[in-house]
Formats: sequence, structure tokens, C-alpha cells
Amino acid sequence: IFMVQDGVLLTPHEDHCLPGITRETVLSLATELGILTCVRRISLAEFHSADEVFTTGTMGELTPVVNIDGRRIGPYDVHVLKEDRHDSLIRNPITQRLQKAYSHATHTRDDWSTPIP
Repeated sequence: IFMVQDGVLLTPHEDHCLPGITRETVLSLATELGILTCVRRISLAEFHSADEVFTTGTMGELTPVVNIDGRRIGPYDVHVLKEDRHDSLIRNPITQRLQKAYSHATHTRDDWSTPIP
């Protein structure tokens, strides 16, 4: 799990979340993009007041969290693709940058994926 507060990407230490390849990839990509990162203990109250929150995983890749305990997260709306195929809302900007970078990296960096015959 990750959160963004004032432009800084934060995630708990590995003893407070599941460590994994996707998590490490996101931390690497954030560094490449010039996004400040911080790995530290994070309270539930901090997640409630975060600008952005997202989870990572092999199948879900980077998935925005819109609310926690019924509380809306951040000042930004989650991306919605309407039936007319036009984007109507703004997605969390740092989450969106990382989603695009992740998708690009996994499709273009041969050493970041393993083809299945």
C-alpha cells in the first residue's frame, strides 16, 4: 500500500505490508520520475487524510483507493471512462504517472518481464 501526501510517495516498512516485486518496481519508478519517496511507519489517520492512496499487486498492478472506512481519499476524483469513451474526471496525478510508467516499463523493458511461450 502507498499514499501520497504533499507530493511525497510514502509506503510502510516491509514488516507492516506485503513486500513484493510490484512494490519494489513502483519505488524504483518513482525514483526515476523524480518523485520523492519515504519508507516509514504510517498511521491509519495519515491514510485517511492522504492526497492519494493506492495498492500494488501482480494482478491489480497499481489500483487507486477511493475510500477507507467510508472516508473519501484525497481531493481528486478517480478516472472514469464514460460510454462515449471520453475521460471525464481527473485521476490522482502521482498515481496516474506511476501507472503509466509501470505499464510502459513492463511492456518495453525486457529485463522487467518474462515472456510466456
